[in-house]
Amino acid sequence: MKLKHIHIAELAKQHAGIFNASDLTKAGLSFKQIRHLSTTGVLEKIARGMYRFPQQSYDERLEIARRIPNGVFCLYSACFLHGLSDFVPSEQHLAVPKKSRYVLPEYPPVKLYFWQETAHQLGIMEFNLSEGSIKVYNPEKTICDVCRLREKIGVDVLKEILKNYLQRPNRDLAKLYEYARLLRVEKTINTYLTILL
Repeated sequence: MKLKHIHIAELAKQHAGIFNASDLTKAGLSFKQIRHLSTTGVLEKIARGMYRFPQQSYDERLEIARRIPNGVFCLYSACFLHGLSDFVPSEQHLAVPKKSRYVLPEYPPVKLYFWQETAHQLGIMEFNLSEGSIKVYNPEKTICDVCRLREKIGVDVLKEILKNYLQRPNRDLAKLYEYARLLRVEKTINTYLTILL
């Protein structure tokens, strides 16, 4: 079993410390071996068919990005990643193309938004985490998305993230206005910025 433990450690590097049962069976482990590794603590079962290697740090956002390759972290998740809000969402928020079909995992919790092509493709950037990178909307696109969905998310959230954004030395108001125009929220963004600036 020592050999299997070393094998699991190598696999953990490839999969950011978390595995589906299929990842492990493709690597040559039987279900009996997976169960044994789980009961002996080499693997930690975190959900049905999902395991993590406890000796390696793990960020659930990397697993979500792997499971939903067309997904882009948006709204509350993007606000938190960019430091526009200190609210920690209880579920990760991702935008996917309008006609996508995904079976969401039991864990980690995810909320999907199905967006048209322009809204989905605009403003995507790579965001580096300690174990890898994920796709997230840049701060300007995130603000426009919150503005578009302000009736559901709340005007107070929009005001908070705009205030935090305006305090940044690297803010890009030209890009913000460009995205606002493309997403048809230019008037609303302009109204809030006039009050806050």
